[in-house]
Amino acid sequence: MTPTPKLQKAAMSTRFKALFLDWLLISAYLLMLLAVTLTVYHIFFVGIPEFSWAQAQLIAALTSVVPISTVFSWLEGRGNYGSWGKRKLSLRVAYQVNPIWGSIVRNVLKFLPWQFGHMGTIYGLYSGFDSPFSVIFLFLSLSLAVLYILTALIREDHRHLADLIARSMVVQIQVRQQD
Repeated sequence: MTPTPKLQKAAMSTRFKALFLDWLLISAYLLMLLAVTLTVYHIFFVGIPEFSWAQAQLIAALTSVVPISTVFSWLEGRGNYGSWGKRKLSLRVAYQVNPIWGSIVRNVLKFLPWQFGHMGTIYGLYSGFDSPFSVIFLFLSLSLAVLYILTALIREDHRHLADLIARSMVVQIQVRQQD
């Protein structure tokens, strides 16, 4: 008898463990990015150069959110259909539609609060944290993050808003014997 995979919804505790592992990986990337950036600034600019508000926004987006969203979309949209943390815990993302497009939608939405946080924080540093733009984007960042968590906690299938929009679900992979 050949074993076949059986898919079932992933336990919330397992999803949080996978999230923690992915957070460790993202943190390692960001620390490496910081080290490389500071080294380049020290060697070529003898200090951190001054950037305009728009330049700072582009640098933050293009060195952190865009690469991380791209990598996660690629990992969750093909092959094992799971990020590093998900694969370590035998989880995967199951899609009702095309996995590549579903993964792109899921990950762009999943990392959107992070980008909104960058936008609000950077604008706040340049124009004050009481400026309407900064307040709105920081509020959106926190609200979306809380909404995603609450949606996953409240729903029986543990799907968050990005999963619902992308028509995806994180599932536990179990191998069982075929009769």
